Formats: sequence, C-alpha cells, structure tokens
Amino acid sequence: MKMKNLSAFLLLILPLLSSCHLILKKVCGIHNPRIEQEASIEKAARKYHLKTDNILTASPDGMLHMSKRGIPDVAIFDGAGDYIEYRATDTSCNAGVFGFIPALHKEGQYNKTHNTTLSEEMAMIRTMAGSPINKAYLKPKADFYLFIYWATYEGRLNKDHVKAWEDLAMKNKNANIQVIKVDLDLQRWWPQQSTDSVIAVMEGKSDKN
Repeated sequence: MKMKNLSAFLLLILPLLSSCHLILKKVCGIHNPRIEQEASIEKAARKYHLKTDNILTASPDGMLHMSKRGIPDVAIFDGAGDYIEYRATDTSCNAGVFGFIPALHKEGQYNKTHNTTLSEEMAMIRTMAGSPINKAYLKPKADFYLFIYWATYEGRLNKDHVKAWEDLAMKNKNANIQVIKVDLDLQRWWPQQSTDSVIAVMEGKSDKN
C-alpha cells in the first residue's frame, strides 16, 4: 500500500518537476545574460543595495576567464599581489567565502597557489566605459584586495552573496580590505565581434578557453 501511495504521489508531482528550475529562476530574479551598460548595471546594483562607487567591468577574454571561477565568486590577493586560495579543495563551493573574509588578518598565513597575480587580474579589468585600469586604482595601504565577480542576471544572489561579502569585508577590523566588484555581464562597449564570440562560448558553440 505504501509503495502504491508513493507511486501515485510521484505521478502527481513529476509534471511539476520540469518547471521547478523556471520557478526558482523567477523567485530569485535570475534571467538569461543580456548586454548591459553603465546605467543598467548601476540600476541593478541599487536594487540589491550594492555600493556603486567600486564597480568595474571586464574585457571579453577577461569575462570568460573570471567567470570560470563562478558567478558570484571572489578572488583574494594580499598586499604584495599574491593570489590567496580560499577554497579548501578544488571542489569546494563559494560558501567558504562567508567565513574566510571575516578571518582575514594582515598577520595571517594563507595558501598562495600562484594561479594568477594581481597584475594579471588588473590587466583584464576595465572601467564601466571600457577604459583600462592601472594600479593607481588600488589603495597602496590595503592589506588585501577582494575582487567580487557578479552579474546582473544572477538576481537575488547579488544581495545574498555579493552584498554580504562586501559588508563582511568592511566590518573586518583586523585588515584593510579594498573591495572591487567586477561585473561580468555582456558589455555594451565590447566590439560586436567580441560579443558574438563570448556568446558562442557561453552557448557551447566554441572551443575558446
């Protein structure tokens, strides 16, 4: 009898399962990536109560490179420009960021994997209008540089994660942390050919890394 009841229940909910992802996307405000510009990015930032004075964008190649980490996600560098790996393992999710940021201490010892450097990261970052960024943008007395990668199409995750991470960095009294939020949306200032190439990669129609 119990097995029959379970079978009947499954038959009832199976038609609904295919729509669960769509419902989740709607509830969280997630939508398909679209071309954004300064005004639309700042509008989204204000919607999720994000600071707007430290938002940058990325070059097309930079967007593809940075998004491999995940969106939203972070990259952390120490004052010397060395990359710090916050994940305990290669398969760890970004949940570890919530505990890692408050624990950052200028005297702390961290796992420096040399996967990238601060200079390499900065070379891929642009202003909202598409101009290159140089090291003068960085605060020279910062103990750490926290890059937060986000995108308007991730919806509420920008409030639950991005805002939370930035707030945690600002509340850390043991380290001077400069937060830089890098928007990884498709950008209006990109050349059309670059936009088409990035979209092709995102849709799995290109082997570009």
